[in-house]
Formats: sequence, structure tokens, C-alpha cells
Amino acid sequence: MQWSAVHPESRALLSSWRALNGLDGAAQREQAHSRDAAGMIDRLFMAQRVAEGVYVFKTVGNELRAWAGRDLRDQEVGTLFGGADKVLIRALLERSLEAPGPVVARAVAHSAGADGRMEVELVFLPLLERGGAERVLGLFQPMARRTDPNRPVLRFTLSTLMMPAEPDAPARPNLRLVSNRDG
Repeated sequence: MQWSAVHPESRALLSSWRALNGLDGAAQREQAHSRDAAGMIDRLFMAQRVAEGVYVFKTVGNELRAWAGRDLRDQEVGTLFGGADKVLIRALLERSLEAPGPVVARAVAHSAGADGRMEVELVFLPLLERGGAERVLGLFQPMARRTDPNRPVLRFTLSTLMMPAEPDAPARPNLRLVSNRDG
């Protein structure tokens, strides 16, 4: 994967995933354990594979919820996209689990008002378990600041897909998602 082609915060999350999965050595792993992800928490989400090509949001950060204008929990990831893009995003998620490795999608968010078209990035990282990967940790990364956050996005259109490189397959599953539902 071309690390220079993604947003700096996306790159930081991708680097942490690589380090925590034993792909970058002990020094990078320790740095990843201490890295502060507090600035990304409102843009993180987790999706569960419920059938081949079908992924359902299980947790959704506040920023993605605001952009979509609705709570996306228990909705299929493909509902953010239409037509062929829905098929492509499903295939991209399947590829992420199959490799297993990170994938990145760039999309254009279409809304009414001043922010009519804005580019966003979606990073999908497989969460590996003993039986294989069935979930992905995701990052919703706007490429610019929204000037009118009160208008929801009407649709997303894919512009670029970045597939995992075969050598990125984790040596062992170490990245786990922990959720605190207090509050």
C-alpha cells in the first residue's frame, strides 16, 4: 500500500495496525502502544461481517454519525453508497479480510449547501481473531474541514480504492477492539 497516498491520521492508524500485528518490529510496537488516538475516536467505527460481502456497523463515532445525518449502527456499510459503488465497497471489505490487510477507499461526499462536494477517506483494518477475521476497525477521515456540519451527506461516491499488499499480512493477531459503553 502506498502510505504517502493517505491522510496523515489515516497513515498513523495504519502504522499502528502494522506495528501491533508484528509487521514493524519491537520499537514500532512500543510506540504504537503509547500512541494517543483520542483525536480520532469520533471518526472510528467497527463493522461486523454478517454474510459474504455484507458488513453491518456495530459502533459508529459521532463524526460519521453527524456526516450521515443518522445513527448507522446495525445498518449495512454499503447503504452509504449507491449502484456499482455499493458492490465495490463490499468487495473491498471482503478483500481486506481475505488478505488479511488494510484497505483504503477515497470517496466524494455529496451534500446540499456550501459543502456540496468534499473528499473523505475510509480506512478498513481487519480485526484478527483465532478463527480468522470477521470484523473491521474503520476510520472515517474527512480531507478538509466542513463549513456546514448541519447538512447531512446525501450520498458518497467512490473515487479511489487502495488494496492491501500481500506482504502486509499480519504475523499474528494482536489488535483488539475494546468498547466502554458507560456514558
